[in-house]
Amino acid sequence: MIEGVIVKPLKRIPDDRGFIMKMQESSDPEFKGFGEIYFSTVYPGVVKGWHLHENAILNYSVIKGMIRLVLYDDRENSSTYGELQEIYLGDYNYCLVQIPRGVWNGFQGIGTEMAIVADLITVVHSEDKMQRMDPHNNRIINFSWEIKDR
Repeated sequence: MIEGVIVKPLKRIPDDRGFIMKMQESSDPEFKGFGEIYFSTVYPGVVKGWHLHENAILNYSVIKGMIRLVLYDDRENSSTYGELQEIYLGDYNYCLVQIPRGVWNGFQGIGTEMAIVADLITVVHSEDKMQRMDPHNNRIINFSWEIKDR
């Protein structure tokens, strides 16, 4: 695990009408504040990344479909500097992933359907400074977005 990353299982609360998918409450110990929440879709096989937020803490949850979320710790003062972390989340692993400031992140749609990703961030985008890197040609070594048969 990358230092400061939280992976928290979430609940689906079913009843005879459907179900509720909780994501985060202000009383949760990992709640760091609210800037905005937005939803992003990704088609199967498509990569969105790499992104690094300098001011925002990210809170990802996938409400439909599946993604492979990949994190890279580029913080020189971190005990996990240079480490990669992969997390599969969505229909089969409904969870919240909190990503601290300064950690590169990207995600890829996996499976056969479009995924819907919710992101609750701690600042509005206009107050954040974000860096981007090409997902396939960058300085993050030892990682490929290629799907590997196992």
